Amino acid sequence: MVLEMLNPIHYNITSIVPEAMPAATMPVLLLTGLFLLVWNYEGTSSIPGPGYCMGIGPLISHGRFLWMGIGSACNYYNRVYGEFMRVWISGEETLIISKSSSMFHIMKHNHYSSRFGSKLGLQCIGMHEKGIIFNNNPELWKTTRPFFMKALSGPGLVRMVTVCAESLKTHLDRLEEVTNESGYVDVLTLLRRVMLDTSNTLFLRIPLDESAIVVKIQGYFDAWQALLIKPDIFFKISWLYKKYEKSVKDLKDAIEVLIAEKRRRISTEEKLEECMDFATEACGTSLSWTWSCAKP
Repeated sequence: MVLEMLNPIHYNITSIVPEAMPAATMPVLLLTGLFLLVWNYEGTSSIPGPGYCMGIGPLISHGRFLWMGIGSACNYYNRVYGEFMRVWISGEETLIISKSSSMFHIMKHNHYSSRFGSKLGLQCIGMHEKGIIFNNNPELWKTTRPFFMKALSGPGLVRMVTVCAESLKTHLDRLEEVTNESGYVDVLTLLRRVMLDTSNTLFLRIPLDESAIVVKIQGYFDAWQALLIKPDIFFKISWLYKKYEKSVKDLKDAIEVLIAEKRRRISTEEKLEECMDFATEACGTSLSWTWSCAKP
């Protein structure tokens, strides 16, 4: 008897629920959609780049850099968004600038001193607190920067244009060295050879094996783009990065041989003023600093 009395009520409730659900869920869906729209709008930027998309954009952006490496990922985003864009690396908005004029502006002004990059990754490639591109130590950066500024401005820059033009002409005359069996020119290798020859003429002026060092430079940059933003856990598994360590060591050993030869020539030079260049000044500063530290 009780069941018979409850049955009509049961049927009445089930018939009411389907009618009431659309009216109850529509405001919830509208509010949820509005919330997601506002959240996504706050994540957008006037600078070209991948969309925020409720946090999915930053994950895809960072994942692409981890998967492809810095250089390849930057080239990809350059093709899609142009020479100035915004991406996310490790959850932080990061600007990628490929315009030469913008890069010159950054290198010229001394307040652009903060750099990104994994500390362990930079240590692995030998760039932690060294140079000026990825050096996050302000004191060391300020000490090193004047040498690079002098090399990239004034008479040194004018001379570099002349030396670069002469080097390019010389390498074009030997184009068969970078041409494969199908007759295609390896333009990237050609440019690396020109830049290596130009840098050597301007800064070291030491005889070197161009082909061998270019191969080592290629290996170093492969390591650089692979390790720069890898998470710390990556460096706890030695076999993952051992091959990159070897590439870095190969180039480091080759450069140390050239610097040792440069130091030897400086020490035997009678009139140092007549052969002053970037490397001579840098080596001289290093030697003076070492001598002053050694004094009692």
